[in-house]
Amino acid sequence: MNYIVIDLEWNQSLTGEAEVDGFPFEIIEIGAVKLNQDREVTDTFHALICPQVYRNIHPRTNEIIHIDIEELQKGAPFPEVVERFLEWCGENYYFAIWGTADLMELQRNMEYYG
Repeated sequence: MNYIVIDLEWNQSLTGEAEVDGFPFEIIEIGAVKLNQDREVTDTFHALICPQVYRNIHPRTNEIIHIDIEELQKGAPFPEVVERFLEWCGENYYFAIWGTADLMELQRNMEYYG
């Protein structure tokens, strides 16, 4: 059994209002560590995601993560990153999160991108 500790960063519209119904936040970065059953770090995962919906960085997002749009444009599309991430997680794991919002937004982004 592995534990996957994830930290997601996401962006939103410049107005703070969802421009796409039911999709208020777009994940732009996935970071994670993998812990074994003894809670020892065995691997890490990090990927930037090129935004497809909210292509301008909200000022608050920029203030928190200090990543500009030019750097994000070098990232891969969300479907590609999430596929790599889930493959990296393996078959037998539990997620550990900072708060319930990360898993909710991960699920919402996976649903949006099919």
